[in-house]
Amino acid sequence: MTGNLFPARLRTTHIEKHQNMTYRRNGKLQACEPCRKGKLRCDHMMPHCGRCLKRGKTDKCIYHPAPLTKSATKRSPQSDQTLSSTEGKRTSYQPLSGTGRTSVPAAYLAHLERTDRPTTFLPFSSLVQSEGSLTASTATSVMQSPSHQSESRLAYIAAQQVIKESRQPSVNHLVRTDAQGFENGSSFISHSAVLAENEPNIGLSPPESTGFRVLQAHIDRGVTVLLLLKDLSSIQKYINKWFSFAGGVVVIEPMVKIYLDGIWTTWHNVLESSKAADVQAMSAQIWENTSKPLSRLLKRETTAREFCANVTGADLRWEVIGILVSLVSLVAQSLKDGDPVFCSHDSAPVDRAALAVSMHNASKMCVDFCDDLGVLNDLYLWLLYENSIAYCSLRSRGGYDNWKKTSAFAAALQCANLHQEIKVDDDTPFFIAELRKRLFICAYSNDKSSAVLAGRPPKLTRLYCRLQIPLDLTDDQTMSEGPELQAAIAELDEEGWNQEGAVQRSTFARISVTNALATEEILEISLGYLPYEEIVRRAADIEARALKSWDDLPEFLRIDISDPWSSQRSPLELLFLIFIRLASLDHHFLLQRTLSKKVHSGSTTPNASLLSVCSEIFRVVVMMVDNKDYFRDFQIDFVQILCMHGIPAAAVLAVELLHQERNPTPASVETFPLHRSDSIQSLSVFVSCLGTIRPDANGYQSCHRGKTFLKKILDLILGPGPAAPRSDQTEIDGSADPTLGTSLFEPGNDSDFMRWLDDVHWEQETWINFA
Repeated sequence: MTGNLFPARLRTTHIEKHQNMTYRRNGKLQACEPCRKGKLRCDHMMPHCGRCLKRGKTDKCIYHPAPLTKSATKRSPQSDQTLSSTEGKRTSYQPLSGTGRTSVPAAYLAHLERTDRPTTFLPFSSLVQSEGSLTASTATSVMQSPSHQSESRLAYIAAQQVIKESRQPSVNHLVRTDAQGFENGSSFISHSAVLAENEPNIGLSPPESTGFRVLQAHIDRGVTVLLLLKDLSSIQKYINKWFSFAGGVVVIEPMVKIYLDGIWTTWHNVLESSKAADVQAMSAQIWENTSKPLSRLLKRETTAREFCANVTGADLRWEVIGILVSLVSLVAQSLKDGDPVFCSHDSAPVDRAALAVSMHNASKMCVDFCDDLGVLNDLYLWLLYENSIAYCSLRSRGGYDNWKKTSAFAAALQCANLHQEIKVDDDTPFFIAELRKRLFICAYSNDKSSAVLAGRPPKLTRLYCRLQIPLDLTDDQTMSEGPELQAAIAELDEEGWNQEGAVQRSTFARISVTNALATEEILEISLGYLPYEEIVRRAADIEARALKSWDDLPEFLRIDISDPWSSQRSPLELLFLIFIRLASLDHHFLLQRTLSKKVHSGSTTPNASLLSVCSEIFRVVVMMVDNKDYFRDFQIDFVQILCMHGIPAAAVLAVELLHQERNPTPASVETFPLHRSDSIQSLSVFVSCLGTIRPDANGYQSCHRGKTFLKKILDLILGPGPAAPRSDQTEIDGSADPTLGTSLFEPGNDSDFMRWLDDVHWEQETWINFA
């Protein structure tokens, strides 16, 4: 039986069902065409109403924006051109040369004619459903004025029609362009390698990609994104907040400031007024700019500021807009509710979760725009990187949706040949080469983290990737040029590290290379099929090199967990140091887990090395939990540490603590004695922290599962009833944990407890301190 056993009415498509909120002139909700013509009661659900689902008429179940409008007769091409020009005059908008038009609802055209007042569209999140398990239906209150809801209904009709039309593939867009700044088929085994090598010798040029026809539907889709930028000052406020505590790897602050300044100077008045004709013209201009190859801007002598200035302002592109809204989504996910950036004295607090979803959806639309145009350039890769982070942070880690998203990003990097040598040449300025190195290293490192988290093979492997370490430069140094840049490079040591002891994004990216390579080797012996002897040999070799890598790190990159605050680091720098330490410990954790499961699977003796590294990992995590207010602006990273490092280590320790409680044999205590009181207190604090993770957080499911598991073990250890029986032969010397003996406060021994209390010699100082 391979058929779907669920009835059709219970099956849903990738578009989540929602109610059609379009109203007729009489104030009632609009019905679908079959229900309207049959004068039947419609439940107004979209994409298909329940009655049409039951009757099998989903192909006819549409909500016509103007049901009483007569269909036009077939016209000649000449009449189509006349109509197009007439409509263009009516909307005060001149279409792009060579672009076609599609039919636009009459209600929408009438709406466009009202250019005497600002136009308000429904929020983007209510127009486009987000992918995966999350939906943007809760974001309907973001950036929308309630007084313009009647106008929004007309725009909603148009947007639904636009989205439906734009999903239809374009017949003239048959191949994706990959000539915008990257060399195609650089490998000699490519099917076109022989042609590419010899075409210049006979006077031929590589074929250009098929042009893309920008339709009116695409321009209208762009309008829905641009209207989210209406309050440009708020966008700037969010992005300034992001760079005040986080920073970026490839999307760095000096670049983003140039992007924002260009948008404010050229398009501020258009966005603020939101007149339909002006926003349409702006969308058309951005489509035209994005269709131009970015390679024309990249030469060896191109400076970073020149490049940024040429992709904003009048030359604004969809990649830049997508990057900006992605940053807003990330800052909304990183901060907590009630942060001052979301609150003001004049209006209600911004719905942080809705803002994150809405801005991510806008970012996804910008990615789709670039995909429609076949764009593959540096800006697009930066957008794809930021978009994939925002996407994965909104969903459960290790899920199928996240895996698909990161796979698409890895494919784009490989098609852009960033897995090969990256160097400065006639078409690649220095800053582009450095940012390409950072981007690929971050993608390579994230790929290994995702593989470990999900227990799957990585998508990028060292056998086919040439990893190049970027220089440890600041953002301003990366943007510099000429003598200033040369002086900055000269200040680095012989290995490329900064000599000021600063822990910055480029510093962290450099360390990620070594950690990711070690993780990939561990995955090979963990997920592969090797003989036991080979696993043991390679595990010992990896562990020795991992220890050496930690010892070889510069002193300022090694955190002192016993006193992490003595270094006077900022929260971001301290977070980097914690990640570096946890990544090093994680190598030993994965190796010991591999040996326990593949080599010593039948052993009943606890793995002392595994318990030791888990204890060290858990100590770092508990330190973060005890000072979580210090990391309040890094909720994405904080939850990631809880899920990836805290829960596995705590689970191992909790299981061993329960084992030693139930089977207190000399061997178990001597192998790795756990201090019962300290362990229970730390686990209790950790469980309490897991319980504070809200359901809308990306790691909620993992945290809830870990909390349930650990709480169950604590209940077994501390629950009511007599303690587990202990062996009378077990002797614990003074160096062992005395709390591993019989529980002091057992039920039924109140008299013993009172005698013990009477024998305690209380000191006056103790009572003072206690008070």
